[in-house]
Amino acid sequence: MNHSPELDDVRLQTSKKNLLLSLGLLATDFRERVRRGLWAEGHNLHPSHSSVLVHLSVEGSRPTELAERAGMSKQAMGKIIDELCEIGYVKKAADPRDGRARIICFTDKGLALLSDSAGIIDGIWQDYAQLIGEDRLAELRDNLTHLRLAVREDSRQKIASSKSRRAGDILSH
Repeated sequence: MNHSPELDDVRLQTSKKNLLLSLGLLATDFRERVRRGLWAEGHNLHPSHSSVLVHLSVEGSRPTELAERAGMSKQAMGKIIDELCEIGYVKKAADPRDGRARIICFTDKGLALLSDSAGIIDGIWQDYAQLIGEDRLAELRDNLTHLRLAVREDSRQKIASSKSRRAGDILSH
């Protein structure tokens, strides 16, 4: 099959800009290292449980807040919360700000998980720092954080703009 050198050059240039490959591989590696570390510490968790655990504040969070942060439905979040309650990592409690509402809180077992996770993540950081250097790793983290926050703000603005246009469309009809 015949193809042009220009196409090869376009593909090469595109691959240099495709962040998905690098970010995906790093995310998979990081997630797997955390999973193995937690398993070694006796925490037998399903990957879906992270959608609650990474978004749950130490003071407790409402299920609707957790679902919003994780980008999932309240029903799906409720199912995962119930699973984590059954295995003892979280509990449901009355919200001190509003007695009618419920919050999800870490149990002692859940707090131990947080402590174990911190040690595991520190170990992963050290492993990565040995590969590329502490300064380059810190710079990578800072750049990714900056990009993540900028993308999130851009998304919020687009959503707000879209809602404003729809409201205007509804009012003009």
